[in-house]
Amino acid sequence: MKMNFKITPTLPFYLFVIGIFLIIASPNLLSDGMFMDGLIYSTVAHNLSNGIGSFWNPHFTATCMTDFRGQPPLAFGIQSIFFTLFGESRFIDKLYSIITFVLVGYIILKIWAILKFKHGWIPLLFWLITPLVIWACSNNLLENTLSVFTSLSILFYLKSQISKKYIFIFLSGFMLSLGFLTKGFVAFFPWTFPFLLWLLLRQMSFRKMTADCIGVFISTMAPLILLVILFPNAELRLLKYIDTQVIHSIKNVTTIDSRFFIIERLLSELIPAFGLFVLFLIWGWRKKLSINSMIGNTKLALVFILLGLTGVLPIMISMKQSGFYILATFPFFAIGTGLLINPLIDSLFNNINYQSKGFLFFKWASYSILFIGIILSFYFSNHIGREENKIKDTYKILSVLPEGSIINIYPNMWQEWTLHGYFGRYKNVSLDPDKNNKREYLLIRKDDYSDTINQDYIIIELQTTDYMLLKKK
Repeated sequence: MKMNFKITPTLPFYLFVIGIFLIIASPNLLSDGMFMDGLIYSTVAHNLSNGIGSFWNPHFTATCMTDFRGQPPLAFGIQSIFFTLFGESRFIDKLYSIITFVLVGYIILKIWAILKFKHGWIPLLFWLITPLVIWACSNNLLENTLSVFTSLSILFYLKSQISKKYIFIFLSGFMLSLGFLTKGFVAFFPWTFPFLLWLLLRQMSFRKMTADCIGVFISTMAPLILLVILFPNAELRLLKYIDTQVIHSIKNVTTIDSRFFIIERLLSELIPAFGLFVLFLIWGWRKKLSINSMIGNTKLALVFILLGLTGVLPIMISMKQSGFYILATFPFFAIGTGLLINPLIDSLFNNINYQSKGFLFFKWASYSILFIGIILSFYFSNHIGREENKIKDTYKILSVLPEGSIINIYPNMWQEWTLHGYFGRYKNVSLDPDKNNKREYLLIRKDDYSDTINQDYIIIELQTTDYMLLKKK
């Protein structure tokens, strides 16, 4: 089904939603600095675009994670294409991250259209006011790319129910293959979607549901099996990922105190959506509209809410958890919540006078909000969004270091992963904590400087804040 983006009376609502999102996200959307994981992934992708490492053997730095086995490689490969096509600017990192969100937003609208509901801005609003979504948009997480594939899988499966063409069943499963190559087993939660549709709506037979589940499963696994057969490096890489990231995480890694952390995090992230949902109910009540009209969409809404939960609950198997692990589920929680409130919105919109002064004011206000959001995003593009001193010092220090060089650091700095990331991403400089390797340059914290160091090194004056660069005498 084609989306109709011509100017309509509801266009200001879309612009309002996007504008509010841009205003909230603007301080970090294009600014310098990224979350540690996203910075590492960007560095790996940047290296790949420069021929450092390979698709099945990604490379972080010459001294740290030279064989980067922590995640499957597809997102790095895709992002490396962006570096190849558009250059090495730090804005490419942000551009790639933002584009994944634009794609997910578009897919949400397509799913909404296939379900034959109006007011696509409603699920978009519920999705974009999620705090984790706002944060992740500028931080280049693998879950950003994963969200594209999992959302496409659901879209293609819904298309298969309309067109009755098996190609869409295949595409639904194939998207999950790509999702696995992006983030691993967490990509497979859309497998439950045909079953949930059958369980709650009963618009297809049990036999048809079973055939669809099998079709999506085979379409997911067959490309992966074929990949392993054709490319031996693929099997080795995926086995290393499973051993390092999956088995090791389940057995040995603990980052939280309770397995229910991920549920608590989900509920906290959904607070803005729940609050907005209540506001809509209050608005409808004040307008004397029947809340009972919402019951008609309850089962379909529950399908998407349960779909989201199938992407959250399996994470409890591990004591290694983080909020952004569930990022790919939020489009479905947004659609489910939107479906619940949509009949009420329909009733409210039936009473709107699009020619009134009030709506005319809202229309121009939405244009203004979007314009302000865009201006703020570009305004903050020259700012540093996080770790300001570290990034400023990095630029000054890198200005005197040769491209691709290796320098010494103190061993107590080894776990400053963003320091590795910024030096690797911006100039492919690697940090070596081994004192036995006498490198030409030494990077230390200013607090660690002593007269002993002065015996072997001279200070390079760079007007840095927290770090010092020294050169061997």
